[in-house]
Amino acid sequence: MRIFLLCLLLLWPTLSAWAQDSGVHDEAQAPGQGASISNEPGTAKESTLRFEDFPAKIFQLKAAKNIQVHPSDSWAQAVKADIRQAMKRGADFAGHFSVVLVNCGTACIAARMIDLRTGQLFWIPGGYQLDLEYHVRSRLMRVAWADPSENPVCVRQDFEWTGRKFVKRYEDREKVVDTSECPGLAYIGKPPQ
Repeated sequence: MRIFLLCLLLLWPTLSAWAQDSGVHDEAQAPGQGASISNEPGTAKESTLRFEDFPAKIFQLKAAKNIQVHPSDSWAQAVKADIRQAMKRGADFAGHFSVVLVNCGTACIAARMIDLRTGQLFWIPGGYQLDLEYHVRSRLMRVAWADPSENPVCVRQDFEWTGRKFVKRYEDREKVVDTSECPGLAYIGKPPQ
């Protein structure tokens, strides 16, 4: 029994990483955080997570020259010029990422981020009417978006970038009559107050 427990303890990080290798995951919420659904308009709860509680080391070397785009990634192929502009702009999230926001239609924004060290692209979680709040010195990304289904919902989420994936740390869903009622986020890419 002790040998089994020792093996499990030693293999736990490997098994955990293997099980969660798809990109965005729900994990244990921070104290005082959780998911909720508000049925009454205007009752959305605000996250108590702070950007400064998720510090990021600032990358100060020269950015990668090549963008790692998979041949079947038609979105990245189509917006290479936008990705290159983001690389030139420099880091604006988690120390060494540049966020790429591309308009994809009415109230539609496609969001990815590029690792300035490697040129690798990562999807940013979210949906319709996407709005983001993020900072260069923080690994926390606040996301607001709308679910325009039959029963429209405004969604606010906080994600922590762990170095390989986004982990959801907070979520609030508010039912609304129309997704135009969904509040946005005020400070995209600006330093925390």
